[in-house]
Amino acid sequence: MRKSPIATISLLAINVIVFCWLAWNQQSLMLDRSEDVLAILSAGGNLNPLTLGGEPWRIITSMFLHFGILHLLVNMFALYSMGIILEPAIGTPRLLMVYFFCGIAAGIASLIFNVYVISAGASGALFGLYGYRLGAELVHSFGDRKQLTAVVINFVIFVVINGLVTLRLNVDLSGHVGGCLAGLLLALVQFRFHLLVKPQHLAFIFLPVCLGLLLLPRDQVDYYRIFQRVIQTEKHTNQLYREKMADAQLLDSLKYILNEWDSIEGSFASLPGVRSALQSDTATMHQYVKLHRKETFYRVTMIDKDSYVYMDSLELMNLQFDSLSSFVYNLNYNSRIPRTEEVEPSDSTSELTPKRIFYDASWKEIDDPSLALYYRVGTTDSLGRFQGMVRDYYRNGTIQMKGRYLDNMKHGVFLYYSSHGTYSSAGRYEKEESVGKWETYHWNGILEREVYYGDRTFIRNIWDSLGRPQVTNGNGKFTNWYKPGQVSETGNYEDGRKEGDWFGYHDDGTPYYREVYHDNKLLKGVSVDQDGKRFIYDELSLYAYPVKGMTEFNKHVSQNIRRPGAKMMDAGIVKVVFNVGDDGSVWDFVFIQGLTPAHEQEAMRLIKSGPRWRPGLLHGHIYQPSQGYAEIAF
Repeated sequence: MRKSPIATISLLAINVIVFCWLAWNQQSLMLDRSEDVLAILSAGGNLNPLTLGGEPWRIITSMFLHFGILHLLVNMFALYSMGIILEPAIGTPRLLMVYFFCGIAAGIASLIFNVYVISAGASGALFGLYGYRLGAELVHSFGDRKQLTAVVINFVIFVVINGLVTLRLNVDLSGHVGGCLAGLLLALVQFRFHLLVKPQHLAFIFLPVCLGLLLLPRDQVDYYRIFQRVIQTEKHTNQLYREKMADAQLLDSLKYILNEWDSIEGSFASLPGVRSALQSDTATMHQYVKLHRKETFYRVTMIDKDSYVYMDSLELMNLQFDSLSSFVYNLNYNSRIPRTEEVEPSDSTSELTPKRIFYDASWKEIDDPSLALYYRVGTTDSLGRFQGMVRDYYRNGTIQMKGRYLDNMKHGVFLYYSSHGTYSSAGRYEKEESVGKWETYHWNGILEREVYYGDRTFIRNIWDSLGRPQVTNGNGKFTNWYKPGQVSETGNYEDGRKEGDWFGYHDDGTPYYREVYHDNKLLKGVSVDQDGKRFIYDELSLYAYPVKGMTEFNKHVSQNIRRPGAKMMDAGIVKVVFNVGDDGSVWDFVFIQGLTPAHEQEAMRLIKSGPRWRPGLLHGHIYQPSQGYAEIAF
């Protein structure tokens, strides 16, 4: 009486049940999406760094997982076709032994010869069954030549069909070859040399095979662990910036991250020799970690020294990151974690348009590039307002400014540069207003002063062009020179503010001005130019002002205003700042508080058509381009 192929039917049923469970969870029969492959890996797919990294059971579980319905159908047809013939012939125990031994051998071959390939499926075990039967036929244990020919033909058909199905899945061929060779070996040992004939004897070979896992090369495991540490450290860093923590807390956290990058970089020293296929990736990852370490160092230094000039170093880091070679093996089997970049949000949702604008020496916009001393590159919204990153350049193409705009207002970190490439100043704006610490630099790039803006301006430290301190913690005597030995200005700072008498001198050494300050406010000034003309002034002279006075300006506004809307929601105050040139011209209007575009246009018209503005006066008589301010009530 022919025995029922219990093992064959059971194996087939388990494979089908596991596939149905996975397909239901993924809501897909094809299982050809990246998330489906990750689900197969999570369910027990065979992957070198996981299997050899403490999860050896994956060699077994991977035998019951398949990459889609076609993969399953081909393998189950082969299992059924081979099992119903082979199981009655050799018995259920031996069939199971051969099946699992060949499946394990296939999994080990995959671990040895493949580099970070997720393998799954019964193919390795099935190739083993074919190899086992083919080996038996070769030593004439089964039937005649016709039977051998039939086995070979069936085997070739299975190889071709399985290859066509799995080729698009990048399923490993090493496992197939390994399983087939294992089956052939078992057949030759049994039928040629008459060893391991009893199933219980065959069971003994499982132990050394499984222990052999401990002897497999672990270069993939070690590199994978480094890769995962990098991912986790990047994830931790990103989380720090999402939490928007205070600088002191962020500094402590970044110092911890810096130590972690140091530790990861050190792990490369203990990384054993890796196979040639991994050498490119390990070299790239080593550079990647070094750049991350350097990037974190700059962030720590930037916060620790409260200096934005390190933003340039971070920008350079981004360029170096972009120049790295791509990884051949992306071992991030979770969602991609983007590197953090601090980006100021824009309130504008309009489409942005790239724009290049040319300026003269007074930063007035001009149309002729040949006459320009500066030019700007940035993006503007539909209202012509600059939004996002803006860069200004000298006419020769060297950088003059890097900053970010929000609705045409300076908003974020700004870096200014001299014409010979050194820093000029660095700090942060919030909607056109200087906030926090600003640094200014001498012509030679040496730090000149640190100024803090808040409720009150506080000048903390000042150094001369040789780096020698003049004002420390807000106190000290400041002296500036035309040249060594020739003083141009001198005075005292107390508690970070100008205080008392300040004296200035012409370049020939004759007295120029005397100014009296209290708590940084200019109370009175007297200057004598080189022609002997005397000027008396106070703090108001420093600011742009309507020539006829603010009363006349407000009268002009009230008599000429055109209200764009008549609704209550159209009422309010427009606050605007603008440049005032030496000749009284006004341009570059920036609305720090507005109503509608129509209201802003009307405010500009009123200012342009009204009384002429006088720019600020330096020492009571030198016109200097400055910023005017007006409020228009609608």
